[in-house]
Amino acid sequence: MRLKDIRKYLQEGGFNINITDKYIDIVNYSELGHFDSKSIFVYSNNLTIKIMGNDMKITKLMNKEILIIGNITNIELR
Repeated sequence: MRLKDIRKYLQEGGFNINITDKYIDIVNYSELGHFDSKSIFVYSNNLTIKIMGNDMKITKLMNKEILIIGNITNIELR
């Protein structure tokens, strides 16, 4: 990660979702809803993020950031 990217990440004030083949990182979410190993619901203002898959785990849960790993098969934005 470059210094420019780190600065942008630290100064980021709005909702942000980063999706890679290994994880989903959500920053500045409002609320964590239902979660189990097959589905996780995350809310941000007027948006609902439904993440579905198998063997999913929340590996980082902070005040404004959540990191999800597992075999993710579908992501719905509502």
